Amino acid sequence: MAHDYPLILAAVFYLLAAGALYASIRKRSSGWRSVSFALAVAGLIFHAGVQFNHWFGQETPDVSLPHLMSLCALVIILLLVSSAMTRRQLYAAGLVALPIAAGVLLLEWILPAHAIPLKEASAGTAVHMVSSVLAFGLFSIAGVYALFVFIIDHFLRRHHLSPLLRSLPPLEVLEDLLFKLIAAGFILLTVSLGSGMMFINDIFAQHLVHKTILSILAWLAFGILLWGRWRYGWRGSVAVRLTLAGVVLLLLSYFGSKFVLETLLGRSWQS
Repeated sequence: MAHDYPLILAAVFYLLAAGALYASIRKRSSGWRSVSFALAVAGLIFHAGVQFNHWFGQETPDVSLPHLMSLCALVIILLLVSSAMTRRQLYAAGLVALPIAAGVLLLEWILPAHAIPLKEASAGTAVHMVSSVLAFGLFSIAGVYALFVFIIDHFLRRHHLSPLLRSLPPLEVLEDLLFKLIAAGFILLTVSLGSGMMFINDIFAQHLVHKTILSILAWLAFGILLWGRWRYGWRGSVAVRLTLAGVVLLLLSYFGSKFVLETLLGRSWQS
């Protein structure tokens, strides 16, 4: 329970930073932006402390979903804060990222974690587990960003510039961060698929064929999207559709296969 207090403090700092950033965008005030940045850094320090304690401050860290989602949120806030040193415009995406990070921290605090001790797994299994859940976490947050990109793009095409829309970060800023998340998630998903082959003895006997196929399809969707972005500058609705398609495939792979295999069929991939 000792780690709960810095966890809550980090979430509070992130929410306050988002509020100050909103004020800076509405009022075009560099002062409020500086306040927001300072609050985000304070939240980042508490958040990093919690993560350090989780992974290095105890003998048996676990790779349960809430903890790894929290790690994904930490990476995103670190990306925002570090980008503010060189490209301040990207920090505007914090209006979306900061509340998401705060929500992830609160979920980590509230939800019971089904511990999966890392030391009980082999090296290949551990790499697969960590990379899989980290990839899923990054792509899940990328899916939320894709929805914001869709909303902004939808209203811009119809020239409906409401006060709420004007207060959101520029579309280019959100798309920039979206593709950074997708690129990082794609690397982790590649590691996940590669390391997964290390402990699959019989893909059919272990009931992993559907999970593997869906994961590969998601990998192809994100790979095509990144290639199209690099080669043809894909953005807007094309990026949103492929991002959401990949996220849905991962959801079906991670949770759909697990539900069917363990709940409906009463089996495990290990048997």
